[in-house]
Amino acid sequence: MRVPTVLAAAAAVAAPALGVAVNNESIIVMEAPDHVRPYVLPKFRGKATKLAETQVIRYSITNNSSGGAFALLQHTGNVQGYTSARPHRHHEVQEHFYCSRGRVQLWGMKDEGNASHEARVATVGDYGSIPPYGIHTFQLTDPDSSLTHVFHPAGFEHLFEVFSSGDFGTAGISSSFVPAENDKPPFGALTPKEDATLQSLDLYAFYDDAPWIPRRDFVNGTAGDKSLHWHDGPNEIPTDPTLPYFIAKDYGPKYLNEESGYKIIQPLATADITLGKNFTTGTVILSPKPTGDVTVLPNHFGLQMEDGLLELAIKGYEKATLIAGDVAFIPENVEFSYRGMVPFTKFFYMNAGAKGLDYQLLQNSRPWNYTAYPQV
Repeated sequence: MRVPTVLAAAAAVAAPALGVAVNNESIIVMEAPDHVRPYVLPKFRGKATKLAETQVIRYSITNNSSGGAFALLQHTGNVQGYTSARPHRHHEVQEHFYCSRGRVQLWGMKDEGNASHEARVATVGDYGSIPPYGIHTFQLTDPDSSLTHVFHPAGFEHLFEVFSSGDFGTAGISSSFVPAENDKPPFGALTPKEDATLQSLDLYAFYDDAPWIPRRDFVNGTAGDKSLHWHDGPNEIPTDPTLPYFIAKDYGPKYLNEESGYKIIQPLATADITLGKNFTTGTVILSPKPTGDVTVLPNHFGLQMEDGLLELAIKGYEKATLIAGDVAFIPENVEFSYRGMVPFTKFFYMNAGAKGLDYQLLQNSRPWNYTAYPQV
């Protein structure tokens, strides 16, 4: 277990500085809290259940810890010979996929007769968005894979508890998943009773006698509309909020902010096309700098570390340093600062509103064609 890095020596009497602990509770937690508060959850910690014998779901941001704003699950496992879920739809929630390690396969299709059935082989940094009523499923396809699921609003993550294959302990050495030779799909034939339970949790699956079969005719990692690029050209965020879509790592829009050090912002989902028009997600790359950027956001904010080393100082708590796989949650209207401590520090972000961190940074950014910031 990593201990928070406390860098401030003392707090001012009238107004404690950022990164100085005045609360009795630590910013570091071993499980997502049952109420809204700032926290940092270290890699591979937190409540976890088994989706199947060799697949683990970690509940890093939950309905309770985010006040219902959004949930973040970290799904790790071995290569699978089956999809991790029956092809299905949600009616009340939007799902975002982000490949954090290894390789996964993603499928998505708008639920209408002439829609394109899209499939992608996703590697680290690739993203997919499935709006309500979009047909989709997913599969882990590398021996060490990690797929981040983000749901907004939160609450859908409870389904993984209801249909778990048992708890998975994370308090000790916390392996990525259970190493086992013979693994079986976590589901069988869909029964009316199970279907009723799934629908009560906002999952509408296909019966075996009327299946939706995920296509597997991949060519260079993609299948579907041949006009859509996959790791060979630019990907755009669509204007249709009902359309599932995929963005390959570093092939989406990019912007450079030079206000305080360098930041490369890569939006993956913008407020105008997300459910309720109140959610955004994407990535930020930071250059290292000696002091943090102080900000206050009007909505809840979360991040998952992807690369480098991030210093996070939240008002009332000690400073913490985050590495890849760590998750942080900061409630609305809470002052905090952040900075990259090493070159090319990167995180995947979530904003529960249209005017989050990305909105602030993009106000003074310019289009940028590169994933590298300037050398000077």
